[in-house]
Amino acid sequence: MMKKFAAFVLIAVMIAAIAIPVSAHPDNDSLGTVPKTATAPIADGVKDAIYDEGLYIPIKNGHSATPDGGLGGGADAWVLWDDEYLYVFVDTKVASFFQQDDIEDKQQGSQWDLTTVEVIVDFANANEDNNNVTQFRMDEYGYPNVTFGRNTPQLVGDECKPFYESGSVKAANSYTSEFKINYKACEAEALASGIDSYGGPFAAGKQIGFYLFAQEIGDGESALFISNPTDRAGNWEPLKYDYIVLGDNVVGAPEPEPEPEPEPEPEPDAPVAQPEEPAAPPPAPAAPTGDVGMIALIMFVAISAAAVLVIKKKTM
Repeated sequence: MMKKFAAFVLIAVMIAAIAIPVSAHPDNDSLGTVPKTATAPIADGVKDAIYDEGLYIPIKNGHSATPDGGLGGGADAWVLWDDEYLYVFVDTKVASFFQQDDIEDKQQGSQWDLTTVEVIVDFANANEDNNNVTQFRMDEYGYPNVTFGRNTPQLVGDECKPFYESGSVKAANSYTSEFKINYKACEAEALASGIDSYGGPFAAGKQIGFYLFAQEIGDGESALFISNPTDRAGNWEPLKYDYIVLGDNVVGAPEPEPEPEPEPEPEPDAPVAQPEEPAAPPPAPAAPTGDVGMIALIMFVAISAAAVLVIKKKTM
């Protein structure tokens, strides 16, 4: 009996262990739950209103206690997801932009020497090796690059398009960086590049190691801001990342169309007005009758008799 009980307990422990999600960051923090959007933002660098319903993440902690140096105040980020994409919108504030030389050369080979924003992810949230990290980056001019693993060459410009769409808008004291990351395309490229795993399906409940970095370059100085606490700075150290969780709460769903109002019941048919019959014409004057003729005859006789009497009197 005891053996059966012990076997039952062992099975229960094994099932519980399988049911508990494994995370390489038990001491780190969840940045929050990312809402799922029913309305896809357009990756053009203009902040769609739907981002205000996304997960907000400030990028304002100093990287390794690097002082600001008066270059700006860091950045603000908003995150959404849907069945295919992870959307990240970043708005970075700067005091002014430093005009550098050799910008194109730096974009092609050392973009870290420019004012940039980086979205660094460990899609499996369980990797210790920095070669299992994917880095998406964009500079102040909107030029993109992506690196699949620490030791692989970066892809730049149009080479990034299969993996993420991007957009940027630059103003006097700020610039935006918008990333529309294609999960499946990135997963296929990452596995081909030597990344062990992206941690399974892109679905609600998935944990993603998440690290945001904003660098502002000045004349001989720089200011670096991160989303992590300063004591866990480390762009290529996934065990230091906080993480996000893909949520099942949906935002941006279109308003349901109102039910059509029922058509009013048809009123009973009104009786059709019959045309009035024309009024009868007044009766024609009656033709003289026999009585009238008789009266006329009597009067004629009477008048004649009176005339005869008058004549007789005159002759006498």
